[in-house]
Amino acid sequence: MTMVVGVDVTVVDRIAAALERHPRFAQRIYTEGERRYSGRKPERWASRWAAKEAVQKLCSSAGEAMPAYRDIEIVRRRGGPPRVYIRGEETPIALSLTHDGGLAIAVAVSSIEPHSRPATVPDHLVLADRPDDGHKGTFGRVVVVAGSKSLTGAPRLAAMGAARGGAGLVEVCIPETIHPIVAAGCLEVMPTPLPDAGTGTLHPDAVPALRERLRGADALVIGPGLGRSPDTVTALLELLVALPCPAVVDADALNIAAAAEFDWKRTKQTVVVTPHPAEMARLAATSTEAVQADRIGTAERYAQQHGVVVVLKGAETVIAASGHPTHVDHHRVVALATGGTGDVLAGVIGSMLAQGLEPRDAAVAGVTIHAQAGQVVQAQRGRAGALASDVIDALPAAQERLRQALEAATARR
Repeated sequence: MTMVVGVDVTVVDRIAAALERHPRFAQRIYTEGERRYSGRKPERWASRWAAKEAVQKLCSSAGEAMPAYRDIEIVRRRGGPPRVYIRGEETPIALSLTHDGGLAIAVAVSSIEPHSRPATVPDHLVLADRPDDGHKGTFGRVVVVAGSKSLTGAPRLAAMGAARGGAGLVEVCIPETIHPIVAAGCLEVMPTPLPDAGTGTLHPDAVPALRERLRGADALVIGPGLGRSPDTVTALLELLVALPCPAVVDADALNIAAAAEFDWKRTKQTVVVTPHPAEMARLAATSTEAVQADRIGTAERYAQQHGVVVVLKGAETVIAASGHPTHVDHHRVVALATGGTGDVLAGVIGSMLAQGLEPRDAAVAGVTIHAQAGQVVQAQRGRAGALASDVIDALPAAQERLRQALEAATARR
């Protein structure tokens, strides 16, 4: 068995000050039982904070979804060691708590092999059926429109994200100038060259051909690596106005839409937008700092005003859609902080759309699977140096763990 450890050291006075300054701090972080136990003893409040941090770090190292602070409860029975409960269920995590010299120290240890426990299933997760008699047509066709002469890796990353996400067929459409480069790395996805007038970018000449390719598509993924040349701006806006299928719009496609103040309601199809905070700031005509200060509110307002599903990426990705409860993914996976992982995510969400999920459900599923895969990679390779291609390779196992956990949870109801 591999030992998985989480450690945290917290300054007691810091927690005491937070309790005094913010009246709702205790309710947001601690369970009712923990509040009763801690009473007027700041060391107890601080040690429980440290314990929750240690448990979160342990879960992250084990490749599991990180529980929220209130989902973790530290229970101290008379005469026994502290026990760790997550979402009301006792865990095998061993916990050591101490305080000295104004510090609270917590060490959480699990002897369970990483990834041996079922994955944690978020409340809003839905996955597409995978019938035993299914064929490639059953699981949908994704068309990826991506890439330019200086950004040739993005098309394959997005396309492989869709393929590893479970789509039956994936076609990646790229400017003909870069077709030989991209096609050399494509075995399982179909590379299609688009007329580009020798520019190496998405060009208006490609629009008729793309409309033909999209005729039989179940989902479109557009944006990774497109660049923002004037020709690309013209072609992209022309495509967005007459979408024939649901779409995931990412990266430079979002920057173009933001600069043009594009009206998403003109698309006639549901769109999932996947901005990082700076892209969200451009879309919402605000600053990145303002977005980060109110991530949930920013995503909700934009979704409501523009009729799109918003996937605001980052630690604890926010998914907002008008008429649906907002979903916050509680994963914090620093291994995903590397170029190309956003392209992979766009492909995975496109795959979920192609398999028949509603756009908001596709966004939740894609984000959850992608984050779960990131945690697997982080546990295997560490917090630094992981690559987007590592995440692609981890997608099938991550989805299977979530699928099994979801099936088990459904059977218990």
